[in-house]
Amino acid sequence: MHQRPSQFPASESHRLVNEDRRKRQPVEVIVQRIGPKVGEIIADLGAGVGYLSIPLADEGATVIALDFQQDMLDGLRERDNGRGRIRLVRATLPEIPLPDASLDRAVMVNVFHEVEDKEGLVLEISRVLRPKGRISLVDWQARETERGPPLHERVPMEKAPSYFPGFALEKSYDDPIYYHLELRRE
Repeated sequence: MHQRPSQFPASESHRLVNEDRRKRQPVEVIVQRIGPKVGEIIADLGAGVGYLSIPLADEGATVIALDFQQDMLDGLRERDNGRGRIRLVRATLPEIPLPDASLDRAVMVNVFHEVEDKEGLVLEISRVLRPKGRISLVDWQARETERGPPLHERVPMEKAPSYFPGFALEKSYDDPIYYHLELRRE
């Protein structure tokens, strides 16, 4: 029987921003590797409560946070003190309800493994990215770790770039628990 990939529950959103996560997956390191530019338009796909969205906005990027759980988006707004600087969009991936060629970058942190229709997601990302647009993909290593999704749902680091035809792998970071890939549209 085919099982849908597990998805992180909004009821556990406190775990997305706790000290344990900051130690295991420091957001400052992710932001440094992404190197956001002031005014760059970035969609955080599966943004949760803004672990990455808020720091990207702090760096001057224009951030659009997408999540299918309204509780997550409400939590993001609250964590950002209701400033309204991050556009919140309720969406269920693979659909990305944004105009064609409207983004400079799409980011996914611990989300790619959750999407059942990966091919559909890649087509949508390709549609919304501008020429030379970038993808920042951070996800769980395909090996046993203390936390994380079931091993059979994880996408191996070596295999992940093959899901993105037409994109060149610019940088890869092989951390113990997570990997981080930076891809650019060719």
